[in-house]
Amino acid sequence: MNRILLCLLLHFPLFTFHFSLLKAQDESVDIDEWQVMKVEAARDPFANGNQFTINFANYTEEEWHYPLPGGRVISPYGGARHHGGTDIKTRAGDTIVAAFPGEVILSGAHYGYGNCVIMRHANGLETLYSHNSRNLVKVGQWLQAGDPVSIEGRTGRATTDHLHFELRVKGKAFDSSRVFDHANNALIRQVFVVTKQKNGALTFTAEPVEKE
Repeated sequence: MNRILLCLLLHFPLFTFHFSLLKAQDESVDIDEWQVMKVEAARDPFANGNQFTINFANYTEEEWHYPLPGGRVISPYGGARHHGGTDIKTRAGDTIVAAFPGEVILSGAHYGYGNCVIMRHANGLETLYSHNSRNLVKVGQWLQAGDPVSIEGRTGRATTDHLHFELRVKGKAFDSSRVFDHANNALIRQVFVVTKQKNGALTFTAEPVEKE
């Protein structure tokens, strides 16, 4: 009996440590599951209708970040060559960050994009960051806005070091200047509305928010 009691006493701190660790792991899983649920719901933002709305006017500083701080646009969306994204440049080796909180759904070499990262966000949007010299994230990883995504580079079809940045809805890119004021590295404060037409085309409208 004494030997059994002594054994229990000796192992009690270890048991307590394991119990605390398991409890902490359970709590972190709960948080991750909630985040994943929000992003999973955004997999099809049109699941409940042909339209969804993002109120960027209410976004806090923790809910968004300019993807390449200090960057300037060297090639806008569209134009004569039907450019599918916005090319933003600072200098080789600078850090590219997540525009919004979300989950990494692709990280690796991706056709002419070179090293590429795609994220899905709870607001219904996807963001793409490419030509990276190095990706810093893995598929399934959850990032907060402003967390490092990759390092600015020129992999894939690129002639200079820069970030090719895309905003997407269900894989379809649209002009990121509808959401970001690139000249000032800022988020446009607006109520942003995305509508899917009967032919599958997407239209984007916005309502400016008056300052009080």
